[in-house]
Amino acid sequence: MIKSVFDLDNELQQMEEEELRSLLRELYLRTDMAMNGKHDEAHYMQFVERQHQLFSQLHLRDNVRELPDLQHAEEIHIAIGESPLGSIKVAMGEFPGREGRRFYSLNDYYAIGPLGDLTDARVMQRRHLWLLERLHISEHGSYLIQGLKQLNQIKSFLSAIREETRVILWYTNNGHERTGLLYALYLLRHRQNTIKLMDTTSLYQALFDTSEHQVLRLGELISEHLSMMWKHSMDAEPLSEEQRSLMEKEWLELSLQPGTLRIIQDDVVQSIPEDSLDEFILEQVKKLAEEHEAQQFINAARVVGEVLGNLPQAVGDSFIEYRLRQLVLQGKLDMEGNPRAMRFYRVRLATAL
Repeated sequence: MIKSVFDLDNELQQMEEEELRSLLRELYLRTDMAMNGKHDEAHYMQFVERQHQLFSQLHLRDNVRELPDLQHAEEIHIAIGESPLGSIKVAMGEFPGREGRRFYSLNDYYAIGPLGDLTDARVMQRRHLWLLERLHISEHGSYLIQGLKQLNQIKSFLSAIREETRVILWYTNNGHERTGLLYALYLLRHRQNTIKLMDTTSLYQALFDTSEHQVLRLGELISEHLSMMWKHSMDAEPLSEEQRSLMEKEWLELSLQPGTLRIIQDDVVQSIPEDSLDEFILEQVKKLAEEHEAQQFINAARVVGEVLGNLPQAVGDSFIEYRLRQLVLQGKLDMEGNPRAMRFYRVRLATAL
């Protein structure tokens, strides 16, 4: 039974297209009947009860995604995040060996939050709670919907890969994906699998004109780009034991760093304090203020977009919006509107009382 908006979000994400159409059709018919009927309080309450009954009848599914079959997997492609995985699937569709190829994504917000030993359920729970406290009112609340159970599933899935299966890890060199990559390699540390890295940052620079565009996220690359990268790299050597050992050590060192925001500095991922970008955010607000009338409030979504457009790091809009609200709480920004989502409120540089 659907008991909350989070249950509904989870259900909607798992519905097939025809199921969604059927639900919308039913909602329209019920609403149309209510609009064309009597408009007294009794009929209004009857309409509300019928709508509630409709959602109560929805079957709440287990919030654990279906895992790919590993028994016959000859090759598994792993991405850090669900979004880029779709493009990888399309890109790989033109290459032989489709029947033995599987795909998987590590769905966590590795750019932010405490790390530590994420193989320990208690450490993972503390990380999960830290993120929920900061992202739960975000428009991108999928972290809350996803649940701790699915995040813990990552460890068991990687350990279930047969050692005969080739593992290909796709990533772009940003704080989020590099951290996820190191974590995956650490989880595979006792396995004898052949592991190949698809460093799309280096490959993009080698294969395409980068004078006008630098790729910050794997999700920015289209399937044609990924296909060309695979053709260029399919015969490349896998990671050596020494390389794997160094990257496992890199994960252990990173996991112990106290900062809760991860960025790339000097081609290495570093953890820094979560407020490290606050001055940069304020600078973007000041720049936008010059384009508006004096003391005019600026849409929060516009500020977040400006920050992301000028920040040479892949941090994510949810985190930037969280810091925007923290700057309001600190009195460095004024706010008007409702901060339940970035499109519903506006900010400006704080004015003296």
